[in-house]
Amino acid sequence: MSSLAGPFGPSSVRREYARRAQETDREFPSEVITVTHCGKLGDFIASLPVASWLYKTRSRKIHFVLARRFPLFEKAVTLLKLQEMTHEVTLADFPVADWEKGGRPYHHDPNAFGIPCVEYYSFGLRRTPRKLVPEYVAEEHGLGYDPEFRLKLGELERTDEVLLSDEFMRPEVSHAVPIDLSQDLLLNARRMAAARESHVCQSGMFHILDWAGVTPTAVYIYPHSANIMHFTLRLPEHNYRFVQRVVRLAQ
Repeated sequence: MSSLAGPFGPSSVRREYARRAQETDREFPSEVITVTHCGKLGDFIASLPVASWLYKTRSRKIHFVLARRFPLFEKAVTLLKLQEMTHEVTLADFPVADWEKGGRPYHHDPNAFGIPCVEYYSFGLRRTPRKLVPEYVAEEHGLGYDPEFRLKLGELERTDEVLLSDEFMRPEVSHAVPIDLSQDLLLNARRMAAARESHVCQSGMFHILDWAGVTPTAVYIYPHSANIMHFTLRLPEHNYRFVQRVVRLAQ
């Protein structure tokens, strides 16, 4: 376990987590751990190393309970079910607003929504992070994160496709074809990872590829991407192209 980072947070929070974990492990030895999230996609993907830490340190699989109101979560189910740590994925009717802040409120008790569980953690961003997101999420709950976490994408077969992750990037990559964002995230991630060229901005697809250990052809940094350094452990490995054109991301 020496490769795991943390736990983080105030000593009182870390002690409370240790107490809770010990009690749950003793009283409910076969219970899975439930993790909730309300969106956005990049914030959620960057929190997965924390879920991996829970899985590796507790030998308990994770039940992801995600906000149904965030449309991309429905498309993320097959990707999550491919991961070794995943027990189940459930969409819940969490009341969520203020997507600009990643979805508020983000603390929800799954039991109140018909999803029985003993131990749960609500991962989210309490404010704009000023440090690595996995650490930022972990410290709120006295947890750690797994720096060696890699998203599994399954088998890939190389193609000659030249793809871009978002339609609004066309002016910068006119020779590329945008992926169909209505498709399943695992399907799109496999296409991007297998393509001859893959051009991404700091949207959810970049974070999926990054945590899968895939290095895109280029990462386009728009004005809204100023905090990209807080979402990746592979910052020096990417080829960045800085664009001053202001765009607005829907998700």
